[in-house]
Order: sequence, then C-alpha cells, then structure tokens
Amino acid sequence: MSWRVVARKDFADSIRSGWVIGLSVLFLVLFVALSYFFAAGVGGAVQQQTGEQLSSNAFVNLLSSFIAFIIPIVAIVLAYASVAGERDSGTLKLLLALPHTRRDIVLGKVLGRSAVIVLPILLGFLAAAIVFLITPVTLELANFVAFALLSALLGVVFVCLAVGISAAAGSRRRAMLGNVGLFVVFALFWGSVAEGLVSLLNEYTDIGFETLARVQLAVRLLNPIDAYQSLAAILWTSDALGARISLFSGIASQIYAQALDPLPAYFSDPVVAVVFLAWLVVPPVLGYLAFRDADL
Repeated sequence: MSWRVVARKDFADSIRSGWVIGLSVLFLVLFVALSYFFAAGVGGAVQQQTGEQLSSNAFVNLLSSFIAFIIPIVAIVLAYASVAGERDSGTLKLLLALPHTRRDIVLGKVLGRSAVIVLPILLGFLAAAIVFLITPVTLELANFVAFALLSALLGVVFVCLAVGISAAAGSRRRAMLGNVGLFVVFALFWGSVAEGLVSLLNEYTDIGFETLARVQLAVRLLNPIDAYQSLAAILWTSDALGARISLFSGIASQIYAQALDPLPAYFSDPVVAVVFLAWLVVPPVLGYLAFRDADL
C-alpha cells in the first residue's frame, strides 16, 4: 500500500537526519539517570531505615507527571512540520506526483513519526528496568511494562495531534503555533478551564455539587495528558476512584472523592481508555479532511 511506502520513507529520513539516534540517546540517558538516582537515593534510604526494598511502582508514581510533560514536547517537535514542512519546501507536490494520495501522506506520516518516538521511549524504559535489576529496587514487571507502553502511547497520541494540525495548517509557522498553543492549554491551563466552567454552571444554574464534580472530572479527562495520568495512576492505586481523584490535589481531592463515590461507570478505566485512544483517530482525520480540500 502507498501509505506504507510513505511511512517507511519517513522513518528512513528520520534515521538519516539523526532523529532516531538522538532521541534514543536522550531517553536512555534520561531514564538511566532518573532510575539510578531513584534507586541509589530513595531506594537506598528506604532499605537502610526499614530493611525493605522500594518497589518500582513508587518510581512510576514519581515519574508520571514528568513524562506527561516531556513526551508531548518531544512528539510535537518531532511531528509538527511533518506535512506543513513538506508543503513549505515544495516536496509535497513531488510526493503527490507519485502514486500517493493525500490520505496516504497523512497516514504514512503518523505511522512513520510514531515509530520514531516509540522506539526510543521503550529503549529508555528497558534501560531503567535493567538499572532496577542491579539496584535495591523491586521491579514490578507487569506494572512497569504497562506504564512503558502507556507512555509510548502518549507519544503516539501527540504525534497524531501534531500531524493532524500540520496537515490542516497552511505553513510550518502556523503548524508550530497551533501545536505549541494546544500543548500550553493542555499542560498548563486545562485545569483552570474546567474550574471556570464549573464556576459558571454553579453561578448561573441550580446544578447540584455532585453533578458539578462529575462535569469537572469529565472535562479534565477530555485532556489527553490528564487521561494518561489518570490511567497511569491505576498502576499504583489499584482503585479507579483513587486514580480519577489523583487529578485533584489537597482538600479538593477529599471533597471530590466523597462526591464521586461510588464512581459512575462512565468514569471507569475502559471508558477513560477509549477517550484517550480517540485522540489517535480524531486529529489525523480532521487534519486530513482539511488537507484533502486544501489548495496547494
């Protein structure tokens, strides 16, 4: 199929340009350093004081917020110019002169750039697992593998977002602004957006607090970063309610825990996973629809 050719070419171009090697080195160094300092510092201190080994679940807990910030940035830098850059340079017309459709280009870019980010992330987690095997940390293999795969999937989600925006944008600059703007909203302001919506509903409607709490949680989970963190939290809480409440902090978490107990079925892990996975499909499809009718 033509999209496979585009994907292979995109991946090969990334290898030649140094992206794969560069990202692999970045994640290897990052994960080895973080896991070593965690094992030698926190793990060593816990073993000295209690005589027990610290679990890798604690590392996953500490690392999830950092990963939720760094992986989207890497994915956006990697993929924001995937289509718009070809458009600016004029090579897009050459691609379309070959037996490739615009759908093939969007799908091929998604798959090619996804492979570029998934491989280094998994190599980084493999290196961290090796560090834990030779240090005083108990490796909870099932949870660790699940967290590694979920983190790699977060990278793919933001590649899909970046490619979708890149396909819809008319230039590299617009693609960059769109991707950066969306990341800033998701990473920094989405919680405030959810709180603002709840405040407006509370002021101008008679909706009860329990419903307002559900609305706020639903809005938070529409954010792929929050959905990722909530799904990751289940790995060390083993409790769906606790995983959802982990998005809130301080007294708010206790208040919302009471309001959301028992947890409605539409906030269960499978439903949150479906919402998270929807980000793999919706942005590329919308980007393709805009790209399909665009005048090059």
